[in-house]
Amino acid sequence: MKHLHLAQFISFLRWIFAPLTLVFLGDWPHKYNFLLGLVIASAITDFLDGYIARTYNKTSYLGAIHDFTADKLFVLSALLVFSVAGVIPAWVTFIFLYREIIVMGMRIYTAYHKYEIKASMLGKSKTAILFLGLTLLLVEFDHYMWVIYFALALAIISFADYFWKFRAVILQEK
Repeated sequence: MKHLHLAQFISFLRWIFAPLTLVFLGDWPHKYNFLLGLVIASAITDFLDGYIARTYNKTSYLGAIHDFTADKLFVLSALLVFSVAGVIPAWVTFIFLYREIIVMGMRIYTAYHKYEIKASMLGKSKTAILFLGLTLLLVEFDHYMWVIYFALALAIISFADYFWKFRAVILQEK
């Protein structure tokens, strides 16, 4: 960890938090509170890592990939665990999962060709709303799924936006 600067270390915390979501599948009486702490800590670290990197001029393409991957690892782990537990429909998780895998593939392709498509406000909003939905699920708010459905709609819209940007890169190559 000696070579990580603070922003990358903060992103790395979400890599550690991701497998801890499995606690939800056990019968520990404090699992809701534990996961609530993890979701809130992940949301805070998602904001903090970028803020610190920009403030101290430590932004990099590798840092952006690290942050993106940490976000996806944590969020998809949580969604998968909640789907297995039956509190989020599996089809919702699959749409998020497929979207993230396809976007990662497009990011890899564009990076290989020396292009970078930055995350849009739509994508960032999707992540923030999804964190809110997961938080509401864990505080047992009755209508948490409406918030998750809204995040899902943003995921689909932001995917279309990303796809059109990707398409422009592809067309520019020809």
